[in-house]
Amino acid sequence: MSSPLASLSKTRKVPLPSEPVNPGRRGIRIYGDVPASHDSELMASMTRKLWDLEQQVKAQTDEILSKDRKIAALEDLVQTLQPHPAEATLQRQEELETLCVQLQRQVREMERFLSDYGLQWVGEPMDQEDSESKTVSEDGERDWMTAKKFWKPGDSLAPPEVDFDRLLASLQDLSELVVEGDTQVTPVPGGARLRTLEPIPLKLYRNGIMMFDGPFQPFYDPSTQRCLRDILDGFFPSELQRLYPNGVPFKVSDLRNQVYLEDGLDPFPGEGRVVGRQRMHKAWDRAEEHPGSRMTAEKFLNRLPKFVIRQGEVIDIRGPIRDTLQNCCPLPTRIQEIVVETPTLATERERSQKSPNTPAPPLSMLRIKSENGEQSFLLMMQPDNTIGDVRALLAQARAMDASAFEIFSTFPPTLYQDDALTLQAAGLVPKAALLLRARRAPNSSPNFSPRPCPGPGPSPSPQ
Repeated sequence: MSSPLASLSKTRKVPLPSEPVNPGRRGIRIYGDVPASHDSELMASMTRKLWDLEQQVKAQTDEILSKDRKIAALEDLVQTLQPHPAEATLQRQEELETLCVQLQRQVREMERFLSDYGLQWVGEPMDQEDSESKTVSEDGERDWMTAKKFWKPGDSLAPPEVDFDRLLASLQDLSELVVEGDTQVTPVPGGARLRTLEPIPLKLYRNGIMMFDGPFQPFYDPSTQRCLRDILDGFFPSELQRLYPNGVPFKVSDLRNQVYLEDGLDPFPGEGRVVGRQRMHKAWDRAEEHPGSRMTAEKFLNRLPKFVIRQGEVIDIRGPIRDTLQNCCPLPTRIQEIVVETPTLATERERSQKSPNTPAPPLSMLRIKSENGEQSFLLMMQPDNTIGDVRALLAQARAMDASAFEIFSTFPPTLYQDDALTLQAAGLVPKAALLLRARRAPNSSPNFSPRPCPGPGPSPSPQ
């Protein structure tokens, strides 16, 4: 049997249950009673610290929100300044489509403009452009220079197509705008004078036009195209505005079936031969033997062209040269030419209007100079008209008595006194140059012999 002490040593003692302890908090041993003042100070300090922390958190929250707003605004700005690639591609496509539509509209307007003047745009084929681009070698500058095709002004000019009927109609309309017989003030040295507007001769060829006496203006020339454009638009050509500010009628010769050779010479179809060389030398030698026979100033001016068209402007040639010659050597007074209205002239005018293709009958063209040489009378007569008819027409045109003047010629020296003598018998056909003088006594002109009446023999030939 065991002892009581041994039994006591074998028995375990169970500890007494302790107070529940919160594992998240530290246990605070309170030894005795804590004063109340110490608790209130601690509470106030804790409250103050808590309030400071709350204010700091609130300020940081506001700052974060402000920065978020700035970031969002910057992101929007970045998106605005740097659009999306897809949007940029779409915008570029819209711009190209707009440009394409604009260019197509301009091309249509240009084609319509060209068609209004009977012109058509002729471009260069694409295969030709490709072949030209392929000819450029990549080996060096030498190959590039040999293969490069340089631009020439003539290559860009399309062959013009002119509507001749429309051009003739426009010229007719412009001529009708000018009153027939209208006058224009023309400046002359020392003043001005009235000049009757005469129609401008205009020849219309297949390949160009010619105004006045030339030069020839081909259709491909830019100045000619401007002239045609003015006419087709209903305006007088701008190159004529300086000389004719109020317009001028046109006398058109329709030669559209003829091609004007710009060299001015027709090709010789036969075999060429050199002839007359000895005669040419002799004629030149004879001219050298008489150096005193010089050309007069009036003949020199008549050999010059009246006007020359250069770069779209009409340049007066004779006027400045005439002024220069008058300053150094005065020119003789210009003879006033007067066309006398005769029955033959009226008949011929009517015939040319009704049937212009019929051949003209034989006529006699007389040029009779007045006593003082300032007037020259032009008469168109029939060969069977008489000297009396000529005398009567001259007296009527001069408003004087027919017996106050005489008609004579200087070569041969002949005085025409027989009024019954016909022009054919007097040798005044087809043309003759006569003079007038005041009537004299029969014995005061020993050098002139009266024209004999025609006898049975042949009539003398005109000189």
